[in-house]
Amino acid sequence: MRIYKTFLVVNLLLMPLALLFMMIMNSNSRNPENVSYLVSGFIIVSLVSSFLGTLTSRVSNVFEPSVLELYATLPPRISTVVIAQFLTYSLLVLPQVLIGLAVIVYYQGAGRINFPLLSLALLITCIELGTLAVTIGAKIGNPYKAMAITGILPWLLVVFSPAYYRSSSPALYLNPVTYLLSCIRSAIGLQSASPTPWLVSAALTGFFLFSALRSLRSGYMLEKPF
Repeated sequence: MRIYKTFLVVNLLLMPLALLFMMIMNSNSRNPENVSYLVSGFIIVSLVSSFLGTLTSRVSNVFEPSVLELYATLPPRISTVVIAQFLTYSLLVLPQVLIGLAVIVYYQGAGRINFPLLSLALLITCIELGTLAVTIGAKIGNPYKAMAITGILPWLLVVFSPAYYRSSSPALYLNPVTYLLSCIRSAIGLQSASPTPWLVSAALTGFFLFSALRSLRSGYMLEKPF
C-alpha cells in the first residue's frame, strides 16, 4: 500500500499540529504545568494512533494468506518486513513527538526534565505499543477485520486514560497507557517518581515483545524457492 506525500504532510504534521495549537490556545491558563500535562498526553496519543491505529492494519495485511504467498517468493523474511514497518511508523510519528517535547521544554524549562529518564520512557512506550500492534495484527491476519479493532481500540485507550484530563480513579490503572503516561510525566517533572509505573510498563513490554516474537514465528510461510 502506497503512502503519499500529501497524506504524510496532512495526517502527520498539519492535523496533529493544529490539534496541539488548539489545545494550548484553549487551555484555561498558560500555567507551564497545565500546558506540559496536555502536551505529554498529546505525545502519547500520537504514539497510540501511529502504532495501534496504523501499524496494526499494516501488519494484519502482511499476515493475510495471499500476501504471505507473495512474500514467500521474495528474499526478505516476514520478521524483517514487520520490523521495517515498525521502524517506518516510528520515524513517521517522530516529528510530532519532537515538536511536543520542544513545547514542553519551552514551558517547563530544561532544568526540570530528566532527559535520560525521558528517553527511556519514550523507548518503553514505542516498544510496548509497537509489539502490541504487531501481536494484534498478526493474530487477526486480515486488514478488513483489523479495521474494527483499529477503529475503537486507540479511542478506548485514550478516553480511559488521563491523557487530557486529571483523574486518580483506580479503574484507569487497568489501562496500560496510564502507566506510560506516568513514566513520561515523572520524567518531565509533572509528578513524583514512583517505581510502580516503570515496573508495570517494563513487564507489559516484555510480555508483548514475547507475544510478538511468537506470532512472527508461527506465521504461515510457503517454502522459499531459493
